[in-house]
Amino acid sequence: METYEQLLKRALEQVPKITFDRERFQVPEPDTIQVGNRTILRNFKSICSAMNRDEKHFMKYLLRELGAAGSQAGEQLIVQGKFPGSIIKQKLDSYLEEFVFCKECRRPDTKLMRQERVTVLQCEACGARSTVRSI
Repeated sequence: METYEQLLKRALEQVPKITFDRERFQVPEPDTIQVGNRTILRNFKSICSAMNRDEKHFMKYLLRELGAAGSQAGEQLIVQGKFPGSIIKQKLDSYLEEFVFCKECRRPDTKLMRQERVTVLQCEACGARSTVRSI
């Protein structure tokens, strides 16, 4: 039979190491310009890498929320339609709340995983798991 200290040590070894710190977690502000009837998010790729999320997932979410068509061109996302930067920022913040921050500990060190037909938000800091909607 294991002692309390041995059980505690084994439990602590299974807790994932913290990769991000919410205080130091910085997502760049959306850098948008309007060219004709299009809105270009110039730092799209750096936003996705700061969030540690797949570019296609965030692009699909953003385009669906804006109700617009668009495509990725290198570092940029080109959206059909005129959208002010404040709207893009608002959609980015709602994405962070729904798909990045842990529902339990509010830390950003999470990852999205597909399990069967369900998308799960797995926290690497506290180990919590919660389902998120598919987009």
